[in-house]
Amino acid sequence: MYVHGNNLAQKEKNHDDPTTKTYLKEIRVQYDSWKEENEGLKGPFKDSSEEDAEIIKKRVLLLSKYKDFIDHKKYAEHKQFDARSNLHSSVIEEF
Repeated sequence: MYVHGNNLAQKEKNHDDPTTKTYLKEIRVQYDSWKEENEGLKGPFKDSSEEDAEIIKKRVLLLSKYKDFIDHKKYAEHKQFDARSNLHSSVIEEF
Protein backbone atom coordinates (compact mmCIF):
# COMPACT_ATOMS: atom_id res chain seq x y z
CA MET A 1 0.00 0.00 0.00
CA TYR A 2 2.83 2.40 0.82
CA VAL A 3 4.96 1.84 -2.26
CA HIS A 4 6.92 5.05 -1.87
CA GLY A 5 7.27 4.68 1.90
CA ASN A 6 8.61 1.15 1.45
CA ASN A 7 11.01 2.43 -1.21
CA LEU A 8 12.29 5.07 1.21
CA ALA A 9 12.68 2.52 4.01
CA GLN A 10 14.72 0.25 1.74
CA LYS A 11 16.99 3.13 0.76
CA GLU A 12 17.39 4.24 4.38
CA LYS A 13 18.46 0.73 5.31
CA ASN A 14 20.87 0.18 2.41
CA HIS A 15 22.76 3.47 1.93
CA ASP A 16 25.87 4.46 3.87
CA ASP A 17 26.82 7.53 1.84
CA PRO A 18 26.54 10.58 4.16
CA THR A 19 24.93 12.82 1.54
CA THR A 20 22.39 10.18 0.62
CA LYS A 21 21.58 9.59 4.28
CA THR A 22 21.08 13.33 4.84
CA TYR A 23 18.83 13.63 1.81
CA LEU A 24 16.80 10.60 2.88
CA LYS A 25 16.29 12.10 6.34
CA GLU A 26 15.04 15.33 4.76
CA ILE A 27 12.73 13.41 2.43
CA ARG A 28 11.46 11.21 5.28
CA VAL A 29 10.27 14.24 7.27
CA GLN A 30 8.30 15.52 4.29
CA TYR A 31 6.99 12.07 3.41
CA ASP A 32 5.75 11.38 6.93
CA SER A 33 3.95 14.72 6.95
CA TRP A 34 2.35 14.02 3.55
CA LYS A 35 1.29 10.55 4.63
CA GLU A 36 -0.17 11.72 7.94
CA GLU A 37 -2.13 14.57 6.39
CA ASN A 38 -3.38 12.36 3.57
CA GLU A 39 -4.49 9.61 5.96
CA GLY A 40 -6.34 12.24 7.99
CA LEU A 41 -8.64 12.89 5.04
CA LYS A 42 -11.63 10.58 4.85
CA GLY A 43 -13.10 9.83 1.44
CA PRO A 44 -14.15 9.82 -1.20
CA PHE A 45 -16.07 6.64 -0.67
CA LYS A 46 -18.07 4.33 -2.91
CA ASP A 47 -21.20 6.43 -2.45
CA SER A 48 -20.54 9.98 -3.60
CA SER A 49 -21.04 12.97 -1.37
CA GLU A 50 -20.84 16.73 -1.62
CA GLU A 51 -17.42 16.69 0.08
CA ASP A 52 -15.77 14.44 -2.52
CA ALA A 53 -14.50 17.22 -4.78
CA GLU A 54 -12.98 19.11 -1.86
CA ILE A 55 -11.29 15.98 -0.49
CA ILE A 56 -9.83 15.19 -3.90
CA LYS A 57 -8.55 18.77 -4.22
CA LYS A 58 -6.88 18.49 -0.81
CA ARG A 59 -5.28 15.16 -1.69
CA VAL A 60 -3.93 16.55 -4.96
CA LEU A 61 -2.63 19.66 -3.20
CA LEU A 62 -0.80 17.51 -0.64
CA LEU A 63 0.65 15.36 -3.43
CA SER A 64 1.78 18.42 -5.38
CA LYS A 65 3.47 19.91 -2.33
CA TYR A 66 5.37 16.70 -1.63
CA LYS A 67 6.20 16.05 -5.28
CA ASP A 68 7.53 19.60 -5.67
CA PHE A 69 9.76 19.00 -2.65
CA ILE A 70 11.13 15.67 -3.84
CA ASP A 71 11.64 17.01 -7.36
CA HIS A 72 13.95 19.72 -6.02
CA LYS A 73 17.16 19.78 -8.03
CA LYS A 74 19.42 18.39 -5.28
CA TYR A 75 17.26 15.26 -4.94
CA ALA A 76 16.40 14.89 -8.62
CA GLU A 77 20.05 15.03 -9.68
CA HIS A 78 21.51 12.97 -6.84
CA LYS A 79 23.26 9.90 -8.24
CA GLN A 80 21.55 7.51 -5.82
CA PHE A 81 18.08 8.69 -6.87
CA ASP A 82 18.26 8.04 -10.59
CA ALA A 83 15.41 6.54 -12.62
CA ARG A 84 16.36 3.00 -11.65
CA SER A 85 15.85 3.76 -7.96
CA ASN A 86 12.15 4.54 -8.54
CA LEU A 87 12.28 7.19 -5.84
CA HIS A 88 10.36 9.73 -7.88
CA SER A 89 8.02 7.38 -9.74
CA SER A 90 6.98 5.55 -6.60
CA VAL A 91 5.35 8.77 -5.31
CA ILE A 92 2.71 8.50 -8.03
CA GLU A 93 2.27 4.78 -7.42
CA GLU A 94 1.53 5.42 -3.75
CA PHE A 95 -0.86 8.28 -4.51
